[in-house]
Amino acid sequence: MKISVLGAATLVALLIGCAEPPARKDPFANLQATNPALKKLSVALILSENTKDARAYLDTRHLAGKIDHPDRVFTEAVDVFRRGFGDVVKVDRLSDLNSHPADLAVVLDVYAKIATTMMVDYKAIFMTPDGRQIDAVQAHGTQSQLSYISFGLGSYLDDATNKARDQLESAIQSSAKLAEFARVKSGAPQAASVAAAPAEPEIRSDVDVPGRRLAERPDDFALVVGVEKYSNDLPSAQFAERDARAVKAHLLALGVPERNVKFLIGSRASLSALSAYLEDWLPRNVKDDSRVYFYFSGHGAPSPESGQAYLVPWDGNPNFLDKTALPVKKLYADLGALKARRVVIALDSCFSGAGGRSVLAAGARPLVTKVDASIAPGSKLLLFAAASPSEITSTLPEQGHGIFTYYFLKGLSGAAATASGSITPRSLYAYLKPRVQDAASRQNRDQTPVLEGAVQDALVDPSR
Repeated sequence: MKISVLGAATLVALLIGCAEPPARKDPFANLQATNPALKKLSVALILSENTKDARAYLDTRHLAGKIDHPDRVFTEAVDVFRRGFGDVVKVDRLSDLNSHPADLAVVLDVYAKIATTMMVDYKAIFMTPDGRQIDAVQAHGTQSQLSYISFGLGSYLDDATNKARDQLESAIQSSAKLAEFARVKSGAPQAASVAAAPAEPEIRSDVDVPGRRLAERPDDFALVVGVEKYSNDLPSAQFAERDARAVKAHLLALGVPERNVKFLIGSRASLSALSAYLEDWLPRNVKDDSRVYFYFSGHGAPSPESGQAYLVPWDGNPNFLDKTALPVKKLYADLGALKARRVVIALDSCFSGAGGRSVLAAGARPLVTKVDASIAPGSKLLLFAAASPSEITSTLPEQGHGIFTYYFLKGLSGAAATASGSITPRSLYAYLKPRVQDAASRQNRDQTPVLEGAVQDALVDPSR
């Protein structure tokens, strides 16, 4: 079929007319001046295993003809470091700094997804050459694709990359920790007009370091999420990020390989990121013999209309739960559909809407009817929840953890072991329940953990 020049022009005009207008950008993006103190620092750039996986993933999409410039996702991030610092050298590992001395090492962790919604996630972890962490900054860019017909997948991926790049650059340039490191490195005195903020006492808990370490299980996977501060005006979920870090440490000690753990805190714990890992990453990687662990620490929320429970991600809004939060039932469905042998879920959230780690839509009243957060009978899922749906969760300020997470990890470390040395779901719950109840009672609250689902297999078996 032949199309006239006029017809082709009309078709292009129609496509342009139907195309989604460009997203409104932050008017202050790219307006921040480069911090001159950072320009005096040299940086050794290390690409994480996630980043290498992302490059391979984008290369396959490039070979399939879906995108034109797969390396742009990475070159844009590298250019951010080149603009912000005095010198940048790429190395493979921290030990390489013996031959490539630098003031700072930065691990670049990238995740990208090509689908109806394009997604680019950047995380940059800044460390001293001896491995001490200075700061970690995150950036996230998404772009919804209106039509596969319009201008191809690549243009939408470019838009997502631009958003993430701008966020990354802004986060690095505004990092007070990096600026202070650069000041100390250069020997510059602190400005007299700026009073040093009193240092907060460091909290150390006896569950932060696992009490045992088992052999690695290469086919096990984990998705660990901690949302403490939200992108809007929601109250902070105190200690949620500390909870998530401790849980990750314990899962590594149980044999989950570091490369198989996705750790989402802060802006990385967005709804789109959660959905991508649950709907794409886990199904692509999990095997028949895998154990999968899902942990969430942060706010939950009830729907006043349906009584359904939701987990509230970093960008969630209790006024628009259906659009911005993760339904607990959908979480169970996604995890239950995996071909894994076992799925263990631990939720340090509550769904009453009455306080603690729960929030409620503006103007709504806390529910008095039961919120549905249970799993289906006969499921292969094993669920540990911090509280019954009508209760409020609590924290242990002296330990820096949620009450549930603290005793959950104490039990996993060996306190809940049976006479044979193994830890079963029932032995862990028998240890967990009275201690959580007692600790909450001392704060004049009721909190009863929940155990549901497949309780037949041991959680920890030292003899395996």
